Amino acid sequence: MRSQLDSLKERISVLSRQARFCEVEPLLLKAVELTRELDGENSTAHAAVLNDLGGMYRGTGEYAKSEAAFTKARQILENTIGKRHPDYATCLDNLAGLYRLTRNYAQAEELFREAWAIYAATIGKNHILYAANLNNLALVYQDIGNYDDAEQLQTQALEIVRRIEGENALSYATSLSNLAAVCLAKGDVIKAESLAKHALDRYEVIVGTASPLYVAALNSLAAIHYRKGEYAGAEKMYLETLQACERIWGRDHPSYASTLMSLAQTYKAAANLGKSRECYLQCLEIRRRTVGEQHPTYTDTLNRLARLNARDSNKQAAEEPGAETKAAGTRQPGT
Repeated sequence: MRSQLDSLKERISVLSRQARFCEVEPLLLKAVELTRELDGENSTAHAAVLNDLGGMYRGTGEYAKSEAAFTKARQILENTIGKRHPDYATCLDNLAGLYRLTRNYAQAEELFREAWAIYAATIGKNHILYAANLNNLALVYQDIGNYDDAEQLQTQALEIVRRIEGENALSYATSLSNLAAVCLAKGDVIKAESLAKHALDRYEVIVGTASPLYVAALNSLAAIHYRKGEYAGAEKMYLETLQACERIWGRDHPSYASTLMSLAQTYKAAANLGKSRECYLQCLEIRRRTVGEQHPTYTDTLNRLARLNARDSNKQAAEEPGAETKAAGTRQPGT
């Protein structure tokens, strides 16, 4: 039975790297059962597999299942190794990452900071896990608009990773990509584009173009083209991102819906209102089906579609015979 578990873990690792999540889930569930039988329900081995299961569900957008797995793993680790252990901090980091994705930013920041303190006191600040935690906390600050703190943390993380693992490491590419996103949010488009291109090149070499990490970097570079007003380039990259999201996760994944939203905004900025409406409608239907009509992302999509329809109606009215010609106002990206 132990050899069966080892074989399962090896297969899970291979499939996870290939983003073949539909095949990973039944194997992880089997591994959960095996560790329960072999090591006990309150063992660190069982908690480790639950952590992996939570990460898989988080990656596929099944957030309730992810939270349940992470929470159970956290309870086991608290009862076995205690709260002052790096493995416990990693579990906190994972759960905090989930809360960030569900926009529970206060709880995400609290857990990331708790993990930060544990890492600093146990493994020290010159460690890859400490750098990853800085990256993760920076993402929360970026989401809530605290760009200065986000850039400071990302810059620290990038330097730690470069010093420890070098510029050919996956973690270095991820740090580059995260820092690029912060710079873009701050409006430093030139620096953001340089960092994003560097990250995309590193991902292509390290993990290939079929990896979710490569797709995320491609999406970031598309956003930079959008910000520069290069809508044709942004459209091309968003379409490539959309195809990759469908291959990896399918059409009901949050990343697929988010890319549709970005593509809709790009078409709108380029005055292609028909294609923009089509993308908004597809995104709206996916979000209605997956997160429901009360979710903020559904409401946001609905509001953007309404503004697009109002703009289109005004345009049609202005084109009617006898309508007054009015000067066009300056259009802001994403509105």
